[in-house]
Amino acid sequence: MSFKEKLLNSTSFTRRTFLKGASVAGATAALYGCGGGGGGKTYMEEDTTVEVPKITERAVMGSTPHNCGGRCSSKYYIKDGVVKRIVTDENPDNNSLGTTANDPQRRSCVRCRSRKQWFYRQDRLLYPLKQTGNRGDVNGFVRISWEQAFTEIGQKLKSIVDTHGARSLHAIYGSGDSTGWAGASVGRLFNMLGGSLPYRDDYSWPALDHVATFTEGAGYIPEGNSRGDIVNAEHVFLWSYNGHEAIWGTQSGWYLTQAKERGIPMTAIDTRVSKTAATVADELVTLAPTTDAALILGMMHHLLTTRNVDLDVAFIKSHLHGFFDDPAATSYQASVAAGTYVVPNGASLSAYVMGNVQHAENGAASIYPNTIGYNVNTSGPMTDPLAGKRAPIYGQIPKTPEWASAITGVPAAKIREMADTLLDKKCTIWNGSGFQRHSESEQAVWLLRVLSVITKNFGAPGCSYGMQPWSWVSGPANGMGLSNPVSAAMTPVLYDATEMTTTAFYANDTKNTIPVFIWLDAVENGGTGTSRWNDGQVKALQKGIKCIFNFSGNVLANQSGDVNLSKSILSDKTKCELLVTCDHFMTSSAMMCDYVLPGTMQMEKPGASTGWFSEEVLCVPQVLEAPGEVRSEYDICAGIAGSLGLEAQYRDGKTMEDRLAAGWAAGVTAGRYNISYDEFKEKGIWKGNLPITIKYQSFRNNPAANPLSTPSGKFEAYAQWMMEDYQARHYNNIDPFGTLENGGLIRDAKRPAGSNAMRFVYPIPMYIPSVEGRHADGSHPDLTNREAAGYTYTLHTWHVMYRSHSTLNSVAYLNENFKQDIHGNPAFLPETRKAANNGAVKTWEDGVYEPVWINPIDASALGLTTGDRVLIENDRGKIYASTVVTNRVPAQVLCIGQGSWHSKEGGVDVGGCANTLTHARPSRICQGMTLANDCRVKITKA
Repeated sequence: MSFKEKLLNSTSFTRRTFLKGASVAGATAALYGCGGGGGGKTYMEEDTTVEVPKITERAVMGSTPHNCGGRCSSKYYIKDGVVKRIVTDENPDNNSLGTTANDPQRRSCVRCRSRKQWFYRQDRLLYPLKQTGNRGDVNGFVRISWEQAFTEIGQKLKSIVDTHGARSLHAIYGSGDSTGWAGASVGRLFNMLGGSLPYRDDYSWPALDHVATFTEGAGYIPEGNSRGDIVNAEHVFLWSYNGHEAIWGTQSGWYLTQAKERGIPMTAIDTRVSKTAATVADELVTLAPTTDAALILGMMHHLLTTRNVDLDVAFIKSHLHGFFDDPAATSYQASVAAGTYVVPNGASLSAYVMGNVQHAENGAASIYPNTIGYNVNTSGPMTDPLAGKRAPIYGQIPKTPEWASAITGVPAAKIREMADTLLDKKCTIWNGSGFQRHSESEQAVWLLRVLSVITKNFGAPGCSYGMQPWSWVSGPANGMGLSNPVSAAMTPVLYDATEMTTTAFYANDTKNTIPVFIWLDAVENGGTGTSRWNDGQVKALQKGIKCIFNFSGNVLANQSGDVNLSKSILSDKTKCELLVTCDHFMTSSAMMCDYVLPGTMQMEKPGASTGWFSEEVLCVPQVLEAPGEVRSEYDICAGIAGSLGLEAQYRDGKTMEDRLAAGWAAGVTAGRYNISYDEFKEKGIWKGNLPITIKYQSFRNNPAANPLSTPSGKFEAYAQWMMEDYQARHYNNIDPFGTLENGGLIRDAKRPAGSNAMRFVYPIPMYIPSVEGRHADGSHPDLTNREAAGYTYTLHTWHVMYRSHSTLNSVAYLNENFKQDIHGNPAFLPETRKAANNGAVKTWEDGVYEPVWINPIDASALGLTTGDRVLIENDRGKIYASTVVTNRVPAQVLCIGQGSWHSKEGGVDVGGCANTLTHARPSRICQGMTLANDCRVKITKA
């Protein structure tokens, strides 16, 4: 009798015996393989045994890093060239908070431990494919030789460059290969052909990046103290943070666990009960999705009124620009001319918080109006649904805790309590990034940094806000870098620097790139002077994107907003003339391409990667032979270069191993590493073991002598240059609707005396309702009429433990732990369903779909029970899902994991890709992705 049959036939078994049996079965499967060359079945089909098998395999330390947030150590047991077993870091754990020990195990989670089935799946791409029919038609793909692929792709590349110029080439964002070979290989090829149109930021945290650049001069993310400092906090806030599932830095969960064991109180602020909230938080504060900014403003109002006497006003003014009015502000930066970077009366953030009530430190009450417009197309075929509509920004309304409570659903007393805790205690705030994935993403990110400054929670032990320090160490350079000639050429096209008061502290690259989320708009409208989203830089493009190389990514038709819109635009070959994918499987993005090239997985090529928020470099050794005709990205791009007579120049006489070894040797010479490359490969890891860092400590102690890289030299609650940067990107920032309140003026480089015009982007953060959000009291403006259309539920997505974005989506081990049939049994992989069927990968049992969480109140009203198939839909698409009825999600909110592969059958996405439903509208200021929380749907039993 199989293990599954034993479980199904058992009438009495405990949770302990179930877990014991499951773990034994899982270990058995891990030893003996799962499909393909690895052999064996999935664990639910295995018979159990209590015998411990003898280990006869060769052990290799390494890693298979991806974009999960981890990048951890794994140990591979290999025999006859086949991975037989994967375990994790078995070195002694030498890490205890509050001591000098700082060498934790870098333990991998179920993602990396499941990689064996990823290596040996039967649907692995093994040969080059060419599309002979319409894009998206699986039956149109035919097998071709590498020589044909190289020749045809090379010829089409040359034709596109000759006709449209190199700026029409684009290497689209992809995060599936953390060794960097995919991006570096394509980049080198394109740069040899004259360059390509570059993008900025990423899909993970564009608002965090953009705001950190302009409010603290960080250049990437808002950085806090290193993780080990958490032991010095008196209270920890986990804001939209789910490190136990998204990992969020190798072993961050272990740091949190140790802090909890030491009795440090923890408050999680999130929409749902995440794994992190469930395991370490002492309390969970739930709020309506996308309303974080309102919550923070309510806390600020309490501090400015009830606790005003306890605020250190002198400290705030010396460290934070623009929290209070300052019409005669002076900068710590000598290069900033006096009077050019000031805060007019009534324009400060505190003035906005107080609304029509003047604070004692300010020269006037708020000048901000009660509504704001949208900088969108107002006429023509791309007229925006938001054209002429206005959202509330509550400029004249005091942002009391009661006001915030009505919007967020958080009780006013709890809002006051959290504000008091932040002011009275040493607090560490660890933020995630889900709270900045919506149409007004920049606001809460900005406000949270300001909150940390006015409560003095930065720059001291136990006092911190942000993400852990990034890139403490760097991996070995691969020597692939060539300058991109298009980058410099794009600056005068994409940016008007005369809009800027100063560019001396400019660390971002908005001046010569397009936002990563805008690529589809550049395909559809680049070179026409128009833009679906009225994006200033897309309208300025002289050519659209005519060629996309999609190496190690799934953005084309899965991980970006509104998948059906993407497929519709990409189907038109007059728009983008060449689409090339390099991947391991026929993903939904690969399906849309003209050529699909089989690329090597990690461990089939040499590589290295740094850890997330950590201080190690991980070795990714080549220990497996690639199957079939699979080639590395390096060899693929060299082959395309060869078809153009450039292979020798491309390779420069070096193999991938040569390049890594040279990069490591250079690091040793520079004093960056203290072991040889051979030692690095043998150990599988290099550990920096760096001391705990207190970010911004010198600035806190002496701001004048240690200014930040901002025009004021301080943190900026009033960031004039962020507003100016928006205008420099060819956005008309004058809202013709009306004028500011109370005779107010806003200054910028083009209007040094000030202007009373309303703006689409202001120099302070605000609360602006997201386009498809909701308020706890039902007051959301709903400007696109979602409620009237029947879309009464908010769709909320998160990073599930069983995928890394869309990577590992097809791994049966993980799905068996994540998906269940209507009886609550784990889904498994029957032998009869292992092959593709008309292009849709038939992986799971009938009736088993991507799980969607629904509150019992909603489930009861809809007649749903756990395991029911439901149809979730809106005007952008439809998906099937299987219900999980749980109190871990609030009423009127549906939660579904992001990253499942889009697979359309009969007009419905049976793969359950959340982005079939989300919109492609970028965020207001940085034009970042908006996919996690800003989507309204309806749900019915199907």
